[in-house]
Amino acid sequence: MLRRARLLVVSTVLALGTLSACSSGDDASPQSTPSTGASPGTATDSGTDAAGALVDVTAMGTTTGTDGRVYLADGQGRALQLRGFNIKTEDPLAEASEQLLDDGAARGFNLLRLSVYWDHLEPEEGSYDEEYLEAIATVLDRAEARGIHVILSFHQDVFGPAFGFAGIPEWATRTDGLSYTQHDVWLENYLEPAVQAAWEHLYEDEDIRQAQARTWAMIADRFGDHRAVIGYDLLNEPFGKIREGENLISAAARVQETQITAMYDRLISAMRPEDPDGWMFIQAPNVASVGLPVTLGAVDDERVVFFPHMYDAAIESATYAGGETSLDLSFFETYESVITTYPDEHGVPLMIGEWGLASPENEGMDVFVAESLALMDRVGSGWTVFNWCRGDGYCPIDENGEDRPNIGQIVQPWARAIAGSPTSWSFDRATSTFRVTFEDNDASGTTDIQLAASTAYPDGWVVTTTDAEGEWHHEYDESTGVLSVTTPDSGGQHTICVQPRSSELTCSAPQA
Repeated sequence: MLRRARLLVVSTVLALGTLSACSSGDDASPQSTPSTGASPGTATDSGTDAAGALVDVTAMGTTTGTDGRVYLADGQGRALQLRGFNIKTEDPLAEASEQLLDDGAARGFNLLRLSVYWDHLEPEEGSYDEEYLEAIATVLDRAEARGIHVILSFHQDVFGPAFGFAGIPEWATRTDGLSYTQHDVWLENYLEPAVQAAWEHLYEDEDIRQAQARTWAMIADRFGDHRAVIGYDLLNEPFGKIREGENLISAAARVQETQITAMYDRLISAMRPEDPDGWMFIQAPNVASVGLPVTLGAVDDERVVFFPHMYDAAIESATYAGGETSLDLSFFETYESVITTYPDEHGVPLMIGEWGLASPENEGMDVFVAESLALMDRVGSGWTVFNWCRGDGYCPIDENGEDRPNIGQIVQPWARAIAGSPTSWSFDRATSTFRVTFEDNDASGTTDIQLAASTAYPDGWVVTTTDAEGEWHHEYDESTGVLSVTTPDSGGQHTICVQPRSSELTCSAPQA
């Protein structure tokens, strides 16, 4: 509920930035492997079927990791990761600009969570703003041209314009004549009587329910066939009324169980006839960030992704209420314990819809970012950082387009597609070693790794695996920065490692 103001052998491959293909002239022999050899590196042309291109949403499904974690999967059955950024904007043409999308694509990101505001879509009941819809369509075209998937996020901040923000239109806001006073502390605005009443009417009044479902269905009809659209975030940080006799904790549990779950079912029922393939991204009130359990019920659909937000309440409070930001590593243990229960219970993929920092340069924030990335690798299969912009505050890049201190760690190697059942993946920043381990299943194709070569491997890189010489090979696409590795279908486990060219080369599965 807190918010922002938001192959055992070696192949030596020298990815030297200016080369059009990977060098393969140097053999390398890690001491831990029984055989040595070099697998030639080649570059592939980018195109609609190339690694790094958009996934066909109509062919997608899910697959399961060796630990039971559920992943989105492509038409080849490969486990997918999606990484990218939020663009929260009321002016999509200007703020989801060509430049910003270029910035994201250049860093290898393949996902945009784009805010869409109901009050902008339908400023008057029954009348849609065609200019706003065309602006969204233009951003989708921009994203498609760069191989970036888009989640259309139905956004609200403090409910909407009736309270000085954006979201639910005034004509769908009922306050029962109650009072509203704006506060500097974000959460306190949601506790104001008029805002509380507005949430209750959104969930309970049939005419508002129908109006919301009609507009959401219109968006699915309008954009569901666009190649960039992977799905819809059904409502940003939903809240609810604290009824008489309840406190914040008990109200949050009831609202999730009875009102938000029911709302998601209504919206999906309205949208599915218009878009049978898009994924429905759902979230609870942001209670996990303060250590409270997620109590959403099961949503009646087979294409659902749990999409919570992750913010350290102490850091956020210091950002907005004043004071020094400080690092408390217990946040990560608590957050992980409460955020994994819903996907484990309901068998759905988990991705993090928002996370970030307003003051990444502060002391300890390097560790915060590293721990955040490690946690999301352990429990999820993707994320969108908040908020993609050039400048200060939550912007991960500065006004010159350079990565800002500490938050720049988001640009690192990661596995976009894994041709098997994932066991684990990680990037050790100290040694610049990326490792992904998986077991064979029915998936086919290559394991695709986004290298971030210019950042992680400025002097070149080497790829090694735990498979025998001659049984695996790789290709590197200079235009997308994607390393594609083909491993033998042996029915066993594979580990792929990428290390700096100058490293002492070893590759082994992580210790259990």
